[in-house]
Amino acid sequence: MSEHALLAGLIPAYAVALVLIVLFARLRIPAIVAMILAGIAAGPHGLAFVATQSEVDLMAEIGIVLLLFTVGLDFSLAEMRRLWRATLAGGLLQVTVTAGLVAALLVAFSTVAPRVAVFAGLFVSLSSTAIVLKEMGSRNELGSPAGRLTTGVLLFQDLSIVVLLLMVPILAGQAPAGRAGEALLRAAVALAIVAGVGRLVLPLFVRWVLRSGRREAFPLAILLASVGTAWASSLLGVSMALGAFLGGLVLAESEFSHQAHAEIRPLRDILSSLFFISLGMLLHPAFVLRAFPWIAAALLTIVVVKALAAAAVLMPFAPSARVAIAAGIALAQVGEFSFVLGRAGLQAGLLPPDVWQTLLAASIGTMMLTPALLAFAPGIAARLTGRRRPAPREGLSSTLADHVIVMGYGAGGRLITKTLKKFGVPYLVLDLNGAAVREARTAGESIMYADAANPHSLRAAGIGRARALALVLSDADASLRVVKVARDVAPAIPVIVRTRYRGEARRMEEAGATVAVAEEIETSLEVLAQLLARVNIPGNLIETTLDMIRHETESLRPVRAPSRPMDAVSAISQSPVATHVLSAGDWAVGRTIADVNLRAETGALVVALESQGHRTTSPAAAATLNAGDVLYLMGDPSDILLARRRLTRG
Repeated sequence: MSEHALLAGLIPAYAVALVLIVLFARLRIPAIVAMILAGIAAGPHGLAFVATQSEVDLMAEIGIVLLLFTVGLDFSLAEMRRLWRATLAGGLLQVTVTAGLVAALLVAFSTVAPRVAVFAGLFVSLSSTAIVLKEMGSRNELGSPAGRLTTGVLLFQDLSIVVLLLMVPILAGQAPAGRAGEALLRAAVALAIVAGVGRLVLPLFVRWVLRSGRREAFPLAILLASVGTAWASSLLGVSMALGAFLGGLVLAESEFSHQAHAEIRPLRDILSSLFFISLGMLLHPAFVLRAFPWIAAALLTIVVVKALAAAAVLMPFAPSARVAIAAGIALAQVGEFSFVLGRAGLQAGLLPPDVWQTLLAASIGTMMLTPALLAFAPGIAARLTGRRRPAPREGLSSTLADHVIVMGYGAGGRLITKTLKKFGVPYLVLDLNGAAVREARTAGESIMYADAANPHSLRAAGIGRARALALVLSDADASLRVVKVARDVAPAIPVIVRTRYRGEARRMEEAGATVAVAEEIETSLEVLAQLLARVNIPGNLIETTLDMIRHETESLRPVRAPSRPMDAVSAISQSPVATHVLSAGDWAVGRTIADVNLRAETGALVVALESQGHRTTSPAAAATLNAGDVLYLMGDPSDILLARRRLTRG
């Protein structure tokens, strides 16, 4: 009957969670918070769908194991290696400094024991990987400098839970402090065994299962291998929760990881939600109402201390103070692994009930604030650093004229500068990555350490004398600020922006960008071009089709109605005119304009011809075309494309 009673409690708990998730989606409140609140409503201190503490403990233990297993499955050692500086040094400093500050505040302003204060500091130091990465992903900020820095710290925090859980018995007095080395050695042995199983036994076992040819065998084999590895690790004295994490880590590093993700992903959210629902069942609503002022004060303190501590320690690892502050704000909440640590401390008798309830309630509040904090983080960081942004030194920039200012020196910036150099167009690069700037300057590159979102930086870069401004940043919010500042400083300068998504491109053009190119569109068009070429569609038709799609995509944007009817003269004057330089090997060289017959063959009209330094409008049909001549063509973009192909290939 107990199994049926537990099931009868779970069904309404999940129903409440589903309703809250749907309702909270409109308010952008994370689903984790909805599940915790569902646990409060369904637990023994709410509607009592699950009435006994033993049932809650059982659900929590299962939920912790499942949560850590799925997190271990998602853990990326490759990503950690890629971000090793921010991951190791930045993450270690963030956890240590945050825990130390919180512990010091508790010792100074409360009556808790020092060991409890240290544990509370460690509890607060961890942030929510699930919430932060999901929110940053929805805002397209994972690839930004702040997003990469935040990801590195979160990776370290996820890994540090292995060590923090080993410290719980020591802080609780259940194991002498001198045995900490023994506990760490035991964990190292467990990790070595898990690594050996992952490299030797697990692949052989899964291959043996796959020989059966049964589709159902693979997911069962994966679950058996993972849970078995977790159980074997727990025999070495490591908790089942850590064993589950290690089991997921083994699976993540195996050759079958991609298929394992495909098999387990549909169940992952359901399984991990069990932990958060059970966590909410441990919260006492009556205590929250009674101690609300203290909980609110704790919530505010956690957010402020975590944001300040993280921003301060991440300064050496960030390209600018703005990026460090934005990353610090993104890390200002308490994470899901904190609750895993808190449960272990509660079971070990380390946390007094009132301290646990206060930490639990305040932590849930920080999670609810996370979407708002991430939304305001770029603006707050920009405002706090507005007077301290570096401007490029005068000298090189003061001698430039008719140059291009390039903001960003990643792959896109390097491509632009290489091409500008090829055509002899002067340029100046502005970037906030100090290491990249030093390396590029050593190589003779025209580059300065500066923030283009600062009007003083743009003026020092000679924006008033510049021919154009190109933005190839991975941070959409930073690009938007640069566009606005550039329009204020130099209203007439062409501003070309690279964005990731079409929605961002619209925002850039609304802010004043001359052209905003969305990778979302261009990469899709490149895939389409490759596909059409593979099915033997002629190249001229491919180029025309792609250009028409671009034109249709642009035409979907809102167009302001003209203030007065457009007459024929103004319509002609606003028609697009393109230039085409003839090379020595082009088909049209040596032929007359009449022979080429662009108007009839392509729809484009030759409105002018520049030959040997002389420009002629409405050139004669008998004029012979030579290498180096510049033709001025009028027509729709698709007509121009066809004209170029005829001029070069016939």
